[in-house]
Amino acid sequence: MLYFFGSTGGPQLLKEGWDAAGWIERARNKRLAIQVTNQDLLFQMVPMTGLGELKENLNDENNNQMVSKKHSREILFTEPYKVTTKQKDLSSKLGPRQVLIRASYSLISSGTELKIFKGKFDDDAALDINIKNMEDERMSYPLSYGYCLVGVVVDCGSEVLREKYMGKTVFTFSPHATHIITDVDATQIVPDGINAQDAIFMPSIETALSIVHDANVRVGENVAVYGQGLIGLLVTALLSRGKSTFDHDVTSGKFDSITAFDMIPDRLAAASKMGASQALVPGTESQGGPFDVSIEVSGNARALQSAIDNTSHGGKIIIASWYGNNDVSLKLGIEFHRSHKTIQTSQVSEIPASMSRLWSKERRFAFTWELVKQIRPSRLLSKILTLEHAQEAYEALDNGTEIAIAFDYS
Repeated sequence: MLYFFGSTGGPQLLKEGWDAAGWIERARNKRLAIQVTNQDLLFQMVPMTGLGELKENLNDENNNQMVSKKHSREILFTEPYKVTTKQKDLSSKLGPRQVLIRASYSLISSGTELKIFKGKFDDDAALDINIKNMEDERMSYPLSYGYCLVGVVVDCGSEVLREKYMGKTVFTFSPHATHIITDVDATQIVPDGINAQDAIFMPSIETALSIVHDANVRVGENVAVYGQGLIGLLVTALLSRGKSTFDHDVTSGKFDSITAFDMIPDRLAAASKMGASQALVPGTESQGGPFDVSIEVSGNARALQSAIDNTSHGGKIIIASWYGNNDVSLKLGIEFHRSHKTIQTSQVSEIPASMSRLWSKERRFAFTWELVKQIRPSRLLSKILTLEHAQEAYEALDNGTEIAIAFDYS
């Protein structure tokens, strides 16, 4: 008491009616004590009588797996040609089969995401019926989107095998965000020997692989790839892996030639590095055609028309682009009518029925990771930005000045 009031303060307070005994009793009842548990060296201030309550709280924490991060920042498409970032509240606890992922990098999809950025989609259509956690999402503003994210697992639900996932680098089909809570079954552990910047290209390479499978190019056939954006370049890379190694002039268009078309010089240069026999600007098809198989990945109706016109009688045209809600006008006159050409769409979400007895999604994922390791697609990254520069990133991709842009969360 002398510590608080000195030698004269106490008597003076007593004269004025201060209840010293009551004050002491209340202090005793409210005293605090430090209880130390061996869980994460966590010091908790609780009443002396609350040890049982402390144990109960710790058990609840173990059962519920409290999330250490309460918020995440993610991108949000708000209207055509407008993207921003927002703070999102995370759930206070993980579900039994959920994991919390701290993002490392995510890649912008230069096809689907650009359509969303520009508003070139059918309003209220299903966002993606084949990606877990997106089945019930609709295409309408405001919209968070993205599906090429790699990060580290920093917390696990009670039914997740912690020794398998905790601290592991994983891939997930999730929107661009600093933190993600998702089902563990919706993640893939990134194989050894693949870094995060390469791993974010997994969906792009899977898409390219799906296109090549649908094209079903035979040895000796002459192939054209219209559009050398990210997917077009990866298609070129995969086709070049199967190119004949015999000593023939493959640039002549007579034996197993791969001709890449694009308007942008940097993309044509990249196509040559990815294995194209020749890289040409549109309008010069006579230098390589006619083609047995033409693959259109530009999303440009003029390129599609050129692909149709320069494919051989009885040949095949693969349409791998999503045109969104754009009107597409094609000239399909008498020559096309008599040509017996096949026009086929290609989309990665499902294994085609003709392949389903041999290939599953799991097999294709496994092979895709092998291709990621071999191709090292991060060499196609032309810019790495933070989420705060999302507007700049999408505008650059829309202008065609960049091939691939990633977000860095470090």
